Amino acid sequence: MYALPYLLLVRLHRMALDARRRDRTRRYFLYSILAGLLAGLLAGIAVLLAAVLFYAGVWWLGIVLLVMFAVPILEPLLTRHILIPLGSARAAYWVAHFTSLRDSDAYALCIAAWAQAIKPRPSTEAWIAARRDKRLPLGDSEIVVTALLGAGRGDAETARQLMRSVELMIENHPPVRELAGEWLAVDAAERGAWAELAADATAARFPATSLTYFLEGVAARKLSAPGAPSARELIARWLLAPHRRATAALRTIAPTAPTTSVETDAATAPVIAGETSLPRAVSAHLQLATVNPTVTSFAATVGAWDVALADPATRTWLAERALELDAPAGAADRALVEVTAAVTDELARIADRSSFGAPAARGPVGNALVRRLRHGRLDALESGFARWEQRRHDGAVRAAIDEWREFIALRASYDAAVRAGGLDLRRLAFPPAYLKGTSMAAWMWNTRKEYAVSHAISLWLRDEALAVGDTEAIELCTRNAKLAVPTR
Repeated sequence: MYALPYLLLVRLHRMALDARRRDRTRRYFLYSILAGLLAGLLAGIAVLLAAVLFYAGVWWLGIVLLVMFAVPILEPLLTRHILIPLGSARAAYWVAHFTSLRDSDAYALCIAAWAQAIKPRPSTEAWIAARRDKRLPLGDSEIVVTALLGAGRGDAETARQLMRSVELMIENHPPVRELAGEWLAVDAAERGAWAELAADATAARFPATSLTYFLEGVAARKLSAPGAPSARELIARWLLAPHRRATAALRTIAPTAPTTSVETDAATAPVIAGETSLPRAVSAHLQLATVNPTVTSFAATVGAWDVALADPATRTWLAERALELDAPAGAADRALVEVTAAVTDELARIADRSSFGAPAARGPVGNALVRRLRHGRLDALESGFARWEQRRHDGAVRAAIDEWREFIALRASYDAAVRAGGLDLRRLAFPPAYLKGTSMAAWMWNTRKEYAVSHAISLWLRDEALAVGDTEAIELCTRNAKLAVPTR
């Protein structure tokens, strides 16, 4: 008799998730409320029967009944509101096993790592890492566990990168993906990265928990996005989400009016040839180095230098200064070459640090910067992929999660370079990535038996091959990506 209502509870929960994904707000609220009422009823019945058994003297049977029938229903409350805040990783691990009968270790390890992230302890981290490393081959849960352990050590950037990399994994544990999406949503909200959160919601990258759904609504209202929830709907989402005290200030968020800003600093002011061109370039460069640069200010600074160094007035001034200082012949030309090299070096460092592409300006600095950025980034990428693939021949075997982290780091460097350099650089960067990547994918599949990792590499290479139009690579990577991948 108890099984039928419990199955109905599970079904209502799934229906609520489906309605949320399809943006059917009223059905989501209805199914969520019904699921909550049914869960309370089932838990109450289990507690009442356990109390009767305790009163009858068969306390042990009452404990068994509570564990079997009440804990599975109350698991989210027990872990999220009691065990995780206390940092009780081991207790959270065992209680989380009641969530699912299918590969329950996957979600349980993530819950344990979450508790560890709240109150880090070296011994607990070692215990979680040991259990994670026993799970072979690598899957989505091991990546999320590693990300949460990194967050516990204060490495939020690595945690962010690993959480997002879960999208590449063919293995899919829905509770694990929900946890990853919630962590990213909370992280984005804490940083005020509402545009990032809204982009994740629009792309539906992760299944949304009730807390994620609420934060996505906050982001949509702050950005005045189309289809943003009304004030009443946002409050309803808040009521259904956990941690209402911590998020109370966000439930009445008002839409933010779009603002436009016009830059009027020296970097973006019009540059004209003449006697003021060199001071303008110097002023723009100093301002670029002392404030957060933008693509516009960076391009304007490059353009200012191109005008200044090609300006006859600048050459005339340098020649006059050389005569006044009794400098040797050719000193003015050497000074121009040295200034051009120094400026190009500094602007290249700023471009790399900010992931800027080569500007459209063409002149002494612009041309040198295009060559520097293109060749420097290509050399760095080729060297990184070569080091990655060399381990196949050296016999240096790393843990699967370390192999994954290196692949994700290389992919991030590749994406940053091609995003800055455009399609031309992408076409130049793809061949070495393709050669080394297919080699590593074959090694991970045939030798390491890391099927999901190999599949992710092939999938990424296929997408890149489609982007650059490499027919041979498209055919090979598509064939590799279609291989049946064993998952848990």
